[in-house]
Amino acid sequence: MACMVGLFFVEASPAFFALGVGLIALGSVFSEIAGVNYNALITQVSTPATVGRVSGLGWGLGYVGGIVALVIVVIADGADWWGMDTSNGMAYRLIALGCALWAVVFAWPLFRYVPEAPAAGREPVSLLAGYARLWSDLMGLWRDARSTLWFLLASAIYRDGLAGVFTFGAIIAAVAFGFEPTEVIIFGIAANLVAGVATLFAGMVDDRIGPRRLILISLTGMVIAGLAVAFLHEAGAMVFWVGGLVLCLFVGPVQAASRSLLARVSPPGREGEIFGLYATTGRAVSFLAPALWTLAIALTGATIWGVVGIITVVALGLVAMLFVKVPTG
Repeated sequence: MACMVGLFFVEASPAFFALGVGLIALGSVFSEIAGVNYNALITQVSTPATVGRVSGLGWGLGYVGGIVALVIVVIADGADWWGMDTSNGMAYRLIALGCALWAVVFAWPLFRYVPEAPAAGREPVSLLAGYARLWSDLMGLWRDARSTLWFLLASAIYRDGLAGVFTFGAIIAAVAFGFEPTEVIIFGIAANLVAGVATLFAGMVDDRIGPRRLILISLTGMVIAGLAVAFLHEAGAMVFWVGGLVLCLFVGPVQAASRSLLARVSPPGREGEIFGLYATTGRAVSFLAPALWTLAIALTGATIWGVVGIITVVALGLVAMLFVKVPTG
C-alpha cells in the first residue's frame, strides 16, 4: 500500500523515472510475499468440503472488484476528471492513490476477522542458506508428498500460459484485430465479468468433481478457444470476441482450482511453505510464454500466431497435469 501511495508523488518527468520504477518493483515484491501468505490462509477459512467454493468465491470476487475499479476510472476519464487539472500525470497519480485506498478498504476485514495461524517454528536463515533449504524442501516433497511436487511443476507451466494470456491479450486485440483503445477497454471489462462469474460457479463444481478434473477440463477449453482465435482470425473481430471470452471463461476456474488443489495436498502445518514454493516455481518458468510468443511471431511474421505460442505453453501444462495423481484421501 505504501508503494501505491508513493506513486502519487511520481510526476510526468524523466527525473521521477527511477522513483516510479523502484516503487513498482518494490511493490511487486511485497505483493508476491503477501500473496503467498494470503493463499495459505485458505485452510483457515474453509473445510475440506468447501475449499473449492471458498477459493472460487475469492477469485471470482477479485475479478468483480477489478471490473468495478476499472469502471470507476473509465467514468472519471469520461467526465474529464470533473474539471480537475490532470497535467503532470495527475490522472495516473490519482489512480495509484485510489488503488491504495481500495487495498485498505478490502484488506482490513482480513486482519480484523481472520485469526493468526501459529508459526511453524522454523529457524530464520540467511539468503544463501535459504536456497539450500529450498532444495531440501523439494527433496522432502519428492520423498513424502510427490504428488504435491508434480503439481507444483505442472502448474508452473500452465500458469505461465495464463500470464501470457493477460500480458499479450491487449496486443493481439489491437494489432491482429484492429481494436481501438476504447474497444480494448470494453473487451477487458467483458472478459473480467465472464471470468468472475465463471469462477464463482466453478468453485461449487470444484467441490463436486474435484479440482484436478476441473483444471483438466478448463485447460482443454482454453486450448480449443485459443487455437480457434488463431486459425479463424480471418473471419474478423467477432472471432476474437467469441474465442477470447470463451477462453476467459476457463481462466478463472483454473486459477481457483489450482489454489484449491494445492490446499488439499499440502501437508498439514506446511501450507505457507508449499504456497511459497508455488509462487517460486511459477516465477522460475516465467520465460516460457514470452519466449514462445516471440518465437512464433519471428517464424511467421504475424502477431496473430503469437497466440499459438501462448497456447502451446498451456497445452504443455495440460499434458504435465495428466501425470499428477491426487491421493483419494
